[in-house]
Amino acid sequence: MSLNLSFQPIEESDLPILSRIASETFCDTFRHYREEDISHYLAESLSPRALGVELADSANRFYFVLVDGEKAGYLKWICPTDKYLEHVKVDWRAPVLLERFYFLPAFCGQGLGPVALAFVECYARYQAKADVLYLSVWDRNYRAQSFYQKHGFRTLGSFDYPVGQEIDHELLYYKRL
Repeated sequence: MSLNLSFQPIEESDLPILSRIASETFCDTFRHYREEDISHYLAESLSPRALGVELADSANRFYFVLVDGEKAGYLKWICPTDKYLEHVKVDWRAPVLLERFYFLPAFCGQGLGPVALAFVECYARYQAKADVLYLSVWDRNYRAQSFYQKHGFRTLGSFDYPVGQEIDHELLYYKRL
């Protein structure tokens, strides 16, 4: 199967569609949350307004993943950053956090993940001059854990991440570049 896959930088005019995709992928991944907690998180973190604040931060990079020109998902990374690293002891020079790596359900399982991950790794290595790419993954998202491990990520530590009344246990993964 041949994929016509490309990446498009997200701009301010894209915020409504980014918010829709971010909300749909979040709800699909975290359907175990209470309805009130989901609604609050979507309003506070994934609304066009909230995403606009993130987009305006020069450390953040946002890209749509396109398949045949259709938006299939999105990526967000922060470079450099030490977000979540207060939970572990590291001596990295220029770490990049892959904070969001989401695909719409209709596009999952089509081989987009490895290509998108390679895109992020190339950016981190050659543009950001990063020595490490790291991320957090929910401890019950076994599919994502398997994917990251298959692509060379190793466990670094863990922390608790509150979303409303739910407390998710997050695993920190890293990969040297």
